[in-house]
Amino acid sequence: MGQAQRSDARSVPRDRAEYAAERRRKQGATGSRTGSARGKSARDNISVIYGGGSQKRACSGAYRSARNGKESASRRSADRDGLENLDLWEISRENDNSRMMRLADREQVRSGQRHSRKRPQPNRQTAGNPRPVSAIKGRRAKKRRLNLYRLFLFLVIGVCLILIYQTTGAVYRMMHKDKISSGRGIVEIVSEKIEENRIQPPSIITDYLEPNDFSRPGTELKKIKSVFVHYTANPGTSAAQNRSYFANLAETQERSASAHFIIGYEGELIQCIPLEEQAYAVATRNEDSISIECCYLDEDGKFTQETYDTLVHTLAWLTQEYHLSADDILRHYDCGGKKCPIYYVEHEDAWEKLLADVESYKPEKL
Repeated sequence: MGQAQRSDARSVPRDRAEYAAERRRKQGATGSRTGSARGKSARDNISVIYGGGSQKRACSGAYRSARNGKESASRRSADRDGLENLDLWEISRENDNSRMMRLADREQVRSGQRHSRKRPQPNRQTAGNPRPVSAIKGRRAKKRRLNLYRLFLFLVIGVCLILIYQTTGAVYRMMHKDKISSGRGIVEIVSEKIEENRIQPPSIITDYLEPNDFSRPGTELKKIKSVFVHYTANPGTSAAQNRSYFANLAETQERSASAHFIIGYEGELIQCIPLEEQAYAVATRNEDSISIECCYLDEDGKFTQETYDTLVHTLAWLTQEYHLSADDILRHYDCGGKKCPIYYVEHEDAWEKLLADVESYKPEKL
């Protein structure tokens, strides 16, 4: 039995033999300590052994943290494992159990290997969820497809426009082959078409009144919104006579009255005031309207056919010139209630026919 213990003692590593000798020396010095006290004293002076080398750290009572407080968690774990292994080894030595000593040796070796092994670092290139990467690739592919689709669409539209232009040009050349061959351009032909449909002014006798405060005030006419139709209220008088009446108002000063145009019962047309100036015709609308006085022969105020034809032509020309419509042609009666022109106030159907004739008026082709 004693020989077995000695053979086990020989198998103890050198550092552990030194530790046992030191412990016996301390036990001899104290003498009277009990077994449990000796174990505690030995643990208080344990030298921590881990890894392949020997590092010594003094422990007092409960294991305190390092002096600088910044040791890593791995070192603290290694120290704890070393203490546990040494405790196991010491217990096995005190009990003289060789099996427990071998187990303690194996645990110490495993602990050293475990802490000496490098911890694998995650691969940052492959870490993370791969789903966002695939989603980004999908969006990029979708964007490329969309750009290609737009480019293709633009090309198709461009080709269609070119084909339409060439087809239209070919058709136009076939229809106007003679005119184009004569050296006339498209702009010239279009302008000629517009001129054919344009209403030319009727024959006008220009005889402006002299500026005065009673028939030609000279006030600027900035805009034209309506054309008013009047009658002279003096049957059997000519356009020249009514023009003279307006001119004499500068002398008689009996009232203020005038009109831009006067149409005689034979169809003659006299212009008394420029279209850039106001006339004294409709008190509340002089600043934005043109007025036409019409002569007549019958007491009922009906116009002669010559007066009627000149009036329709003049109204059609003015509405085209100032971009007006038939709704902008008014009677003096429509603004103020005066029965002027009397025939077309008392005969609404005749007035509606007059407006329809103005809308359907076509210039005479020479």
